[in-house]
Amino acid sequence: MASVSGHNSFETIAVQQPENSTLAPTGHFINSPTEISVQMAGILSWLGLFAIMGFVGWQARFINRVGRRGEPLSGEEGPLPDVPSFVESEYRSIVAYWPARADLKGVWLVGLFAFLSVLFAALLGAEAFSQSRLQFLGVYTALLCFSLAELVTCYTTYFIPSIEVAEERDH
Repeated sequence: MASVSGHNSFETIAVQQPENSTLAPTGHFINSPTEISVQMAGILSWLGLFAIMGFVGWQARFINRVGRRGEPLSGEEGPLPDVPSFVESEYRSIVAYWPARADLKGVWLVGLFAFLSVLFAALLGAEAFSQSRLQFLGVYTALLCFSLAELVTCYTTYFIPSIEVAEERDH
């Protein structure tokens, strides 16, 4: 619509800083364009969404491959460890149960991603309360979100058992 009407979507807004201010929102470490069209912003948004969906799919695959390694146990062989009583009932039964691995590798990974989460949160806070450079804020926020997501994934994979339940239904 903007190209048909002849309207220029590239409006320049000058950022004026006071001389005694330490804020530098345009400070950067990667050369980036100063102007982005609406179409380019839409393309970048869709690419970001596809990347996030790929990342979520990769994490689900990791949880299934690593957390469900080995033969599952079933409720027919006897009582299963650490299974709450409400999981099994008259109409519900456990089909497969993989106990939590809880090995040293999981402890190291959870510790590593917890440390990285604290580190990136501290870097983000330090940047937000000092120069507030937008590229740095974005990178620190992305790395914080990534490390938190990996922390949850590793904790889920190594320290929470996987249970598959079958339930009878009347429909």
